[in-house]
Amino acid sequence: MIKDCCKENSKKMQGILELREFLRVISDTNRLRILCLLTKKELCVCKIFEALKLPQNLVSHHLTKLKQLSLLEERREGTFIIYSINQEVLKKYKTLLNQIIKS
Repeated sequence: MIKDCCKENSKKMQGILELREFLRVISDTNRLRILCLLTKKELCVCKIFEALKLPQNLVSHHLTKLKQLSLLEERREGTFIIYSINQEVLKKYKTLLNQIIKS
């Protein structure tokens, strides 16, 4: 019998596709470095690119990719946008991974 995760239109397959996109986005070294920085505290782009010694436009590009998955939250502080990890979304992906691997 074919397992549920192998069926094309199954709920589990939808989870697999969602998880694949998450893993594709975070598999980039610079994005993982950004997430690592943001686990310590929330930061603005200027602090992130200084810490990583990367061009600001490259950091902005990576932040955009992480925001597209809702992995980041942002708030305005004067003229700065401050980024932090969206813990709820991160927890969702962790749970999804555990569900797929454990089943």
